[in-house]
Amino acid sequence: MLAAVLPVFAQTRDDIRIYIPPVMSNNPRQAQFFKDNFEMETMAAGYTVTSDSSEADYTLRLEVQPNMILYDDGTTEPAPEEEGLYLLQINLVRNEDNVEIVSFSFPFTDVAEMYEYNLYLLYEAMANVPLTKLVGETGPGLDDRWRNKWIYFRASLDYPITFYGLIPPSGYGAALWDKPINQWNILPAPTSYRLDNQIHPWLAATLGVEFQYLYWMSTEFSFLLRFGDPESAAFIPTIQIEQKFPIKPAKYWMIEPYALLAFPLSAASDFKLPPLAVGGGAQLGVKGGDMGAFFVDVNVMFSIGDVRRTNNININYPNPHELHYFHMMVGLGIGYKLGFFDRPKKAVPLPSD
Repeated sequence: MLAAVLPVFAQTRDDIRIYIPPVMSNNPRQAQFFKDNFEMETMAAGYTVTSDSSEADYTLRLEVQPNMILYDDGTTEPAPEEEGLYLLQINLVRNEDNVEIVSFSFPFTDVAEMYEYNLYLLYEAMANVPLTKLVGETGPGLDDRWRNKWIYFRASLDYPITFYGLIPPSGYGAALWDKPINQWNILPAPTSYRLDNQIHPWLAATLGVEFQYLYWMSTEFSFLLRFGDPESAAFIPTIQIEQKFPIKPAKYWMIEPYALLAFPLSAASDFKLPPLAVGGGAQLGVKGGDMGAFFVDVNVMFSIGDVRRTNNININYPNPHELHYFHMMVGLGIGYKLGFFDRPKKAVPLPSD
C-alpha cells in the first residue's frame, strides 16, 4: 500500500499561495489602489491570493514612500517631479524561513500612471517563483496542511492477535485439572490451541476523532468493535483513548507514538474481560492529499486484571467453576484519517528595520 500511495500523492501539484498585507502609505488612496491592483494582477498571473499569511508560501509587501534626495551633509529634499515624487517599495519574502527573496523600488508621481507598470513589477518580483509546486518536493512547512489539522476523523480495519495465558487453578479440583496450566493460547490460531473447538471470524473496525491541539501533541477518542471473538462468540465493543505525540521529520510522512487506555464493554455472561486495559503503539502516516493521511497502526495492550470464563471445557472436571486468564492483544490496522481546519504555521519573528 505504501509503495502505491506514496508516489501518487507526492507528485500532486498545488498552486503557489501569495499573501499581500495592507500597503503602508500616508495616502489611503495610494494604499488601497496598490493593494487592490496587485491582488488582481497576482491572481491574473496564475497565483492564489490568500487572506492570511499562515496559509501562504510567500508574502508580497508593498510600501509607498516620498522620493527624497539625500545630500552628503545629511539634508534632504523632494526629488524633482520628472524623477517621481514617490517610491513604491516591493519586497518578496519566503514564509518558510522568512528570507527576503526580492527587494526593489519603482518611482512614480501619480497612481494613474502605474496601471501600465504594475503587471511588469509583479513579474519582476516573481521571476524566480513558479506558479505551482510539486507537493512532497517543497521545503518543510510549505505543504504541511495534511498533517496540521485541528481535527481528524479516522476509520480503519484491524486484525487483533489475542494472547490468553491460563492462570493455574487452585483449591478444590485443581489436582484433577487435566488442562496444561502453562499453555499459551494465541488467537487466531490452529484449532488445537484454541480455548474451545469453534472457529469464528476475528476482525475489528475502528472509528475515531483526533484533536491536534498542539503541533507535537494530540488526543484521539475511538470506538473499536471486535467481531466474533472466539471466546465470547459475539462482539466486544471497546472505547479507547490515545495520547499521541506526532513527529514530523519528513515532507510527506509522519509517525505518532502514543499511550493507550482501553475500556472493553464485554456483555457475554460466561466470558468477562476486565474493565480496563493499558498499552501503547505507533501510527505511521503518509500524505493522502491536502486533507489527510493513509496510515498503518501497530499497538499492544494488556488487561488490568484477569479474564474470567465459565469452566465448560472438560465436563468431567467442572471445578474450579471459573477459569482465569492473563490477557494481552497485539493490534495491526490500516486506514485513513480525514482532517479539517488548518492549524496556523509556527510564527517566525520578522527582522527589525
